[in-house]
Amino acid sequence: MRAAKREERFAGGAVPNFFREPFGPGWSLVGDAGYTRDPITAQGISDAFRDAELCATALNETFSGRRSFDDAMSAYQRTRDAQVLPIYEFTTQLATLEAPPPEMQHLLGAIHGNREAMDGFASLTAGTLSPADFFDPAHIGQIMSAAVTG
Repeated sequence: MRAAKREERFAGGAVPNFFREPFGPGWSLVGDAGYTRDPITAQGISDAFRDAELCATALNETFSGRRSFDDAMSAYQRTRDAQVLPIYEFTTQLATLEAPPPEMQHLLGAIHGNREAMDGFASLTAGTLSPADFFDPAHIGQIMSAAVTG
């Protein structure tokens, strides 16, 4: 390895990112079958469990007669999309393997050494903290302020 010469830049095994309608007459999709994003944030199994619960709830509403199949499953799709869109957007940007924009580089520099901010960023990539919450201007302001005073 020490004597080797890299001929091209490193590249990941990027996958196409997309959303599918997750239901139709007699079928439904959960997890990666319903939408796919690059695995760089490693949230696929969590997504599958979340979707399975949302889908099961929708099907229960259908089978119990509380809602029509189309109404219940459309609600499942809207809820799924609303919950995953922020991390979907973050993941697709991260998966480019390009240097982050200057604003993100400054933020990452401010996160470095700030235990609370590092925990928050880890929670973001683990899927336990919404990107909307992490990137909220007030939260970013706290991180940047701590970096200036720290």
